[in-house]
Amino acid sequence: MQQGLFITATDTGVGKTVISGAIAAALKRRGINVGVLKPVASGGRVNTGGQLVSEDATFLMAATGMAEERRQEVNPVCLAADLTPAVAAAECGITIDVTKVITACRAMLNQSELTVVEGVGGMAAPVWQDYLVADMMLELKLPVILVVKPNLGTINHTVLAAEYARQRSIPLAGIIVNCWDEAAATVLEHSNLAYIKLLTGLPVLGKFPSLGIPAGQASMVALGQAAEKHLAIDHIIGMMKGEDCPCFRQN
Repeated sequence: MQQGLFITATDTGVGKTVISGAIAAALKRRGINVGVLKPVASGGRVNTGGQLVSEDATFLMAATGMAEERRQEVNPVCLAADLTPAVAAAECGITIDVTKVITACRAMLNQSELTVVEGVGGMAAPVWQDYLVADMMLELKLPVILVVKPNLGTINHTVLAAEYARQRSIPLAGIIVNCWDEAAATVLEHSNLAYIKLLTGLPVLGKFPSLGIPAGQASMVALGQAAEKHLAIDHIIGMMKGEDCPCFRQN
């Protein structure tokens, strides 16, 4: 059985990469053979070797200590234009073969004990033509965590995303709030969180502080420690293994 989870968000720039890396780093800290995937990425950068690379994939690989030689396994498709993948591919004259992407994802899932898959954009982001991130989720059949921010407007964004997941029969298992500042949180942040729980019926699996994108081995160790402190890692592991998952499936 392929075991893992899929990380999505209410929008781009909400914190999928940091949360994906934090969970992966925490699993590695526990001695778990963890795989990471960024199946499709846009906004790639040319590295010193002249290779187009995804900085998100680089971060995920660093979080797990994965060798550079495995980059293609982690990130099968990297596009230069910083646009939604379907548009970025069209701009570059590239066809995204979603069947090959799914095959690559399953290969990583099969060789890892647990795998963290980071999506691109949100659930309705077009990967290729009318194939959406949501379609990829349905093919991979992994529990999904939705990353949200605590700021004004997040209730609407989160409830709409959760309702879309429900309509598509996507197994949404919980929510993680990114960029949470406990000391500075006011009635705005606390009421947002309360309404998100009330209106979605989903568990909040953690409130993660704003850490940005750390670099270096010491920072990755600290990232894993932060995940243990601020996220329900035991519950997340159980969820990845198919246990203790409150996902709303419509089979």
